[in-house]
Amino acid sequence: MRIAVAVLLLCMLSACTSITSLMFYPRQSFPVTPDQLGVSYETIHHQAIDGTALVSWWLPAKKTINGKSKGSILVLHGNAQNMSYHQLSVNWLPAAGYDVLMLGYREFGQSEGLAKLPDIFMDVHSGLDWMLNHKQSSNSNVPVYVLGQSIGASLAVYGIASYPQKHEISAVVLDAGFDSYPDIASEAMSRHWLTWLLQPVALSITSQYDPIEWVDHWGEMPLMMMHSPQDTVVPYRRGKALYEKANDPKMWLDSTGRHVESFAFEAMRLETIKFLEQHP
Repeated sequence: MRIAVAVLLLCMLSACTSITSLMFYPRQSFPVTPDQLGVSYETIHHQAIDGTALVSWWLPAKKTINGKSKGSILVLHGNAQNMSYHQLSVNWLPAAGYDVLMLGYREFGQSEGLAKLPDIFMDVHSGLDWMLNHKQSSNSNVPVYVLGQSIGASLAVYGIASYPQKHEISAVVLDAGFDSYPDIASEAMSRHWLTWLLQPVALSITSQYDPIEWVDHWGEMPLMMMHSPQDTVVPYRRGKALYEKANDPKMWLDSTGRHVESFAFEAMRLETIKFLEQHP
C-alpha cells in the first residue's frame, strides 16, 4: 500500500508543469504585517522582466545620519510561506540603520506567477533594479547589500552572478545556503518513507543554476556565510562546500540553533553589522 501511494505521487509529480516548482511552498495570506510588530513599512509594486507583477515590502531605516541610512539590503527568504513569516529574521535591521527590501517572489504573498527555476531569478533582478533605481532617484550614495537565507541564500548566488549591474552590490551575507538544487531536494525526500521513491524526480531538477557552479563568478565581491552545525534542514557540510568554492574576500561564521535561526542571537546580528560596516 505504501509503495502504491508513493508510486502514485511520483506519477503525479512527474506530470507537474515544472519539477522545480516542487521546491517552493508559497502561501498567499499575510498573518501579520510589519506595522503590527512596530516596524514601519511600505508596499512596493514592481515587475519582473517577463511582466510578472511582484509585491514586496520596504522597511525604511529608523536610525539615519543626515537623513541617510547605512545601506539598503535586499532580503531573499526561504522557500516556504511568504515574507510575512520571515520578517522576524530581518526586522531588527531598520533599527540598526539599514533600509530593507523584502522581496516578494512570484506566487508568494500578493505576487503573481508560478514560483519555479529559472523564472524566479527574474524576481531577484527586479528587486535589485528597484533598489538601484531608488538609490538614484533619492540621490543617495548608500551601499547596496544582499542577504539570503536557506533557498534564498542559494538563489542569491546565480541571481547575482547573472545580474548585469552586480558591480553595484557592495557585499553579500548568506545564511544556511546549499550547493546544489537536485542534491538538496533528493536529500530532503530521502528522509521520509512517503517521499523516498521520489528521489529520482528530485535528481532530475536541473543543475544548471547550482550555486556551487556560480559562486565564483562574482569577482571579488565580499561574502560572509553562516551556518549552524545543528541545522537539520540544510546540512552544514552543504553550506561549507559552497563557501569553499567562493572567491576571497570571504568569511565564515558557525551559527547556532535550528535552521535559519542565526539572527535570533545577538552575537550573529552584531557580526553581521560589523561585516556590513567594513564594506560600505
